[in-house]
Amino acid sequence: MLGLSLVFVGIVLVHNGILFMSNVKKKVVGEDGKEVETLVPLAVHSPKSIAFFNVIVGALLVIGNFIMLGIGGGGTGYFGWQNITAGMLFGVTYLFIAANFLFKLDMRPFGIYSLGVTLTAAAMIIYNIIGLADTGLADGGYHSLILAILWALWLVLWLTGFLQFVCGVKKIGKIFPWLSIILGVISAFVPGILLIMGVWPLL
Repeated sequence: MLGLSLVFVGIVLVHNGILFMSNVKKKVVGEDGKEVETLVPLAVHSPKSIAFFNVIVGALLVIGNFIMLGIGGGGTGYFGWQNITAGMLFGVTYLFIAANFLFKLDMRPFGIYSLGVTLTAAAMIIYNIIGLADTGLADGGYHSLILAILWALWLVLWLTGFLQFVCGVKKIGKIFPWLSIILGVISAFVPGILLIMGVWPLL
């Protein structure tokens, strides 16, 4: 389940990052009253395009992980609960992003949510480092090390949401598309593919 979830998470992160970076030509009325052609982000030009994909993947992650929760964390203990935690956090994130593009919501609640997720990610990092210290790399502790690294990368991603929408750090908006694409590939899509292929037999 974790592998498939990470693949979906990675695809959406890359998808969102590309759309925020992509520009399309749009005619707007200038100060002199005449129509002029300008470039606007595709995400602004066609918000439903982003919303649709985010709704589908967000709903799949939330519903799928609720099912996993109902059967006891997928029977995978230490790693299974982190699978569910990450899946639910990303799922709710995508649903909120979709709702924002459809209904033009105030993003400050999302920023506060992002702070909560950032703190959760920090707790997961500590949790995995403790697990690594208890088992050591030779006894499978490298799984804990990799998960700690993944949670650290996700922490950076969600922290940008808090800094931008609550703290008002506007420059984050220019960094986020690149960050979303890069982290989508290295912290979600690639690990997900490795899990599915059995190269990283975490579960």
